[in-house]
Amino acid sequence: MKLSALPIPDPYAVLGLGPGAEDEQIRAAYLAKLKQFPPDRSPAEFEQVRDAYELLRDRRRRAQHTLFSVNPEARLESLLDNMDSDRQFAGPGPWLAVLKER
Repeated sequence: MKLSALPIPDPYAVLGLGPGAEDEQIRAAYLAKLKQFPPDRSPAEFEQVRDAYELLRDRRRRAQHTLFSVNPEARLESLLDNMDSDRQFAGPGPWLAVLKER
């Protein structure tokens, strides 16, 4: 299913749920919102609800959204802090040395 190009504000808020919602709660909230915003009468709201449900129904995407929505600025910084730039981008040389030691 194709997702709309516009970003959704917060999928939990769109469906009227809290961040700890379970699968059954997400599905029930989605079905309730579909009754509230049918596609033929309010297409913009329907797309927002559909996109929120598509993101939250997949556990992997839901976990990724929850992880990165907590502190989006820290994502790249935390990755770069633990990186040794001389060893990371040196090519296969360091790995070959490790393999030859075995």
